Amino acid sequence: MIIRMKKYTFLVYHREYETFLDAVRERGLLHVKERKGGGMDDAALREKMQLLKRVSDAMRFLHTREAQPLENAGTDIDSLKVLHDFEAMRREREVAEQEVQSLQKDIHQLEPWGDFSWESVDRLAEDGWEINFFSTSSRRWEKDWPEKYNAFIISELGTTTYFVTVTHKGEKVEVDADPVRLPEHSISYVRSELKKMEDKMAEIDASYDQYAASYMPALEQLHLKVQQEFDFDKVVLSSPRSAEDKVVILEGFIPENASEEFDQFLESQGVYYESVYPDLKEKVPVLLKNNWFTRMFETIGDLYALPNYKELDLTPYYAPFYWVFFGFCLGDAGYGLVLTLIGFLMVGRVKPSMKGPMKLLGSLGLATIIFGLISGTVFGMSLYEMHFSFYGTLADRMAAQGKTINDQLFTLALLLGAIQIIFGMFIKVANEKHQFGWKYAFGTAGWLVLIVGGLLVYLMKYLGVNPLVTNIVMYVVLGVGFAGAFLFNNPERNVFANFGVGLWDAYNMVTGVMGDLLSYIRLFALGVSSAILGYVFNSLAMQLSPDIPVLKIVVMIIILLIGHGITIFMSTLGAFVHPMRLTFVEFYKNSGFAGGGLRYTPFKKKIS
Repeated sequence: MIIRMKKYTFLVYHREYETFLDAVRERGLLHVKERKGGGMDDAALREKMQLLKRVSDAMRFLHTREAQPLENAGTDIDSLKVLHDFEAMRREREVAEQEVQSLQKDIHQLEPWGDFSWESVDRLAEDGWEINFFSTSSRRWEKDWPEKYNAFIISELGTTTYFVTVTHKGEKVEVDADPVRLPEHSISYVRSELKKMEDKMAEIDASYDQYAASYMPALEQLHLKVQQEFDFDKVVLSSPRSAEDKVVILEGFIPENASEEFDQFLESQGVYYESVYPDLKEKVPVLLKNNWFTRMFETIGDLYALPNYKELDLTPYYAPFYWVFFGFCLGDAGYGLVLTLIGFLMVGRVKPSMKGPMKLLGSLGLATIIFGLISGTVFGMSLYEMHFSFYGTLADRMAAQGKTINDQLFTLALLLGAIQIIFGMFIKVANEKHQFGWKYAFGTAGWLVLIVGGLLVYLMKYLGVNPLVTNIVMYVVLGVGFAGAFLFNNPERNVFANFGVGLWDAYNMVTGVMGDLLSYIRLFALGVSSAILGYVFNSLAMQLSPDIPVLKIVVMIIILLIGHGITIFMSTLGAFVHPMRLTFVEFYKNSGFAGGGLRYTPFKKKIS
């Protein structure tokens, strides 16, 4: 459900504005209406924004370190100095890393030549001898080069020959080979320098761990402090002024259920204000309020978009379907038990931001257990094929009718799809009525009457209802549905234009609904695939285990743990994603979801 908002407009004397704004921030209820520009041209504000980015980068980097933050760390610490020192350390680390890459390149160049001394080369040069370094393909090496150029092979690596020529100074060497330019250090010296750089990098990495353990709270406090100052300054700078800059105008939104308390606060402040319900053409922030079950699925909806303020919140309507679809896709009672235990046991062991997802995982595990029992699958074992307990009786009854449990699940997938699509159209009618009024909902209502009424007429014929009654119902359905879908689908157009649009809508409706319905087959397909994967690993565990009493059990357990672990991961991922697609594509489309809502973010203090 979307909480109704009230819009507030304040006129504040410019000298009292910052004091009033600070008091509003203390209340933590007003979502300030942002204006284009928002004062971002101010140099001080840009400086704070850059500082925020620097702190965020530092925190993001340190969060990747394995060190656990110390209790009470960060007290009486100069957080700005911590940030500066950390950034200097990162720059030093980057320079060291570049130096290591350069030294590794030098070692790669020097390795074919061995650990020779450049001092010896220089002494030879003083005595009038010149040493030149060359490399060539081994097949291009000529046997007369040693005599012709006084060439000496140093090494042969792969298909490359490395050699030097020793000639009198100034004597030209026109050998058909590639000259090599080497670093002016011995390989032993380069290796020692590389070791120093690697030790330096390891020392800096250890300092990173110390920073992560000792200074993360200080950086988090700095981030909150700067963010708070940034938000405050941005509101001040973006607030328009009138009456020769003597009066500042502030606009914002408050949830209706908190407006009475906020009005009492405003009376104590002695400022002029007005509060009205916002025009639906405005960009009004959205605050959702749902029950304990539906609230778990808000994170799923956030992955797509928030509903806009004008429409209905679809979370309560897609949540039960998503829960069912997840269980259908995974469809293994054993895997469901694992997810349930992980989800509910981890709720008390994770940080607050992860409690919701853990509860969601646990509840989805319960749905998986239910559908696993329906499909008769436990850790890849088919209870129907094993004729376990009453599953054997059910399997025999279905076999007598020429059907299997997979036939029933296939039909169930299409039935669930049809129910969600039709339910989505009901929601679309309610959405259009909620936003624009009943006359704008006639088009969708007409198609709904044709579809649901058609199903009703078919059911009446199937049950053998009196043909006269059936015909009356059929004509009423056709008349009402045709009028809504083809004649009054848009009150702003004439009947003839509506009829033409209705014909086009008919084409889109038939092809679209059929395509949407077929998309729900993926529920059945994913459920079957997870069962097959589990069955395959069960078979592998039996076939690959050696016929040695103790070793056989050990190998079997290892294969089962690895195999079912892979299956749970892959199948759970698919069970998350595909119901999400059915929600965001099929259900959202048929329910007329628009989205694009702005999240309600009250202007409040982040730290005292």
